[in-house]
Amino acid sequence: MNNLLHYLNTILSILAGRLPVTEPLINGQSQVKKVVWYNWFERTRLTFLVAAFALFLGVKSPWYSLPDEALKTFDTNLIIANLGRAIALLFALLTGAIALWFSRSRAARMLFWSGLFVVLLFPYFITTWSPTMAFLSAAYYKQGVEATHHVQRNFPKIQSQWKQNITLSQPEPIKSIASFSIKDSRFFQMSSWDLIWVEGFGYSNNFFAYIGRGWSATVAGLVIGLMAFYLGLAERSFNALISDMSRFLPWAGVAIALVVVSMLLPNFIDRHLDTLYAQGQYRPVVTISKILKTCYPPLQGDTEFLRREAEAGFYANQPDPTAIEFVKGLESYRRKDFIRAEEYFQNALATQPHNFLVREYLTTSILNQGVTYFNGANSPTNHQTGLAIERFERALQIFPAHIEALYDLMLARAANGEFDLSASVARQIIETQEYPQQSNLALLGQAYLHNSWASYHDGNIEKAWEQYRQSIDNKAWKDSGEAQE
Repeated sequence: MNNLLHYLNTILSILAGRLPVTEPLINGQSQVKKVVWYNWFERTRLTFLVAAFALFLGVKSPWYSLPDEALKTFDTNLIIANLGRAIALLFALLTGAIALWFSRSRAARMLFWSGLFVVLLFPYFITTWSPTMAFLSAAYYKQGVEATHHVQRNFPKIQSQWKQNITLSQPEPIKSIASFSIKDSRFFQMSSWDLIWVEGFGYSNNFFAYIGRGWSATVAGLVIGLMAFYLGLAERSFNALISDMSRFLPWAGVAIALVVVSMLLPNFIDRHLDTLYAQGQYRPVVTISKILKTCYPPLQGDTEFLRREAEAGFYANQPDPTAIEFVKGLESYRRKDFIRAEEYFQNALATQPHNFLVREYLTTSILNQGVTYFNGANSPTNHQTGLAIERFERALQIFPAHIEALYDLMLARAANGEFDLSASVARQIIETQEYPQQSNLALLGQAYLHNSWASYHDGNIEKAWEQYRQSIDNKAWKDSGEAQE
């Protein structure tokens, strides 16, 4: 009986993780039994395995999601996001190795802290060193917001099949992706320094609208891995954490300070260029502007910066024909002469086919022509829906998956009685809403409604009713593949 109780106590001790385990008394002495296999089930090792699993999810899942057509048209790629997935893979393998064999030293802990720091800077790398990706995410986010606002403002009219009385909104281009700028001295007040995190480091709605699950899974995996390190140190965990922070935080602070200086310095130089331009020193303006665009890529997408550089080059007898065409287009656009603006932007795009800012202004100029035709060029009753449809389709060729262009085209085709074609555009809108983290509910509701009208006119009443339910109840939504059937 005593032996049975002893064995039960031994089993409970093993399950609780208390080692070593002893055999029953033999000749009055306790013998230590070497136990290996159940060491595997200690909570520290299991926590490391959970961290490795989360990191592998960071490798498998995308870090950033943008329409493939747009990436191809704008000649960009997700190389920075793919580098992030490579980092996740490295730490996933390292975490698995630590869980199985390697020692949990301070060097390993410092490596995990450094990895977490670099991964948290991912928004900064996107918004600063990949200007085309930053532009696309900002553009799609803005387009979705504007389309949603139009739905909300005109809900009674857009619910009607006959949309001749709807007034479409005139789109506006993104004037700059260099949103982190010093407007005046109030920037240096403590209350204004949240701009550093939101605009400078990229933690804005534009970025998080199209962030993938891979990034968040990697952050979670690194945090869980660090928890496993300190969990394994038991009573020494708090002292180890304080010691690690005293070593890591000074270096992290230096890195953050360098990043902040790298964002502030271009702003100071930009203000100095304004002074040089006002003084008529055009050659230094051109020279410094070219260098500054290379060192701080967001300025490649700043309208006023490019306008000043082009004008300075013209006055210094160093004209850049492409830049001059772009500035002429800007002036025509400002006067709302969208046809002339389109000509200038087309000329600029012909020599720089992957210039995202020129492509944005060209698309917006064509869209505004279509909106003018649809709303009635001379009177509210003078609708030219056919011309409007042609402009919207041309805009989509220049800027694929442009949400406002798709929305306007969907309404214009419905107003023209082309319900099947309107439903086809609606399905494209549904596809675009697979990329953002949070879909535009009002826009999706309208897309499903136009699908419903097409089914109704085709005589498929049952399918029309199902799609109408989808337009008013998101619980009835299907995935895009089913919606296209």
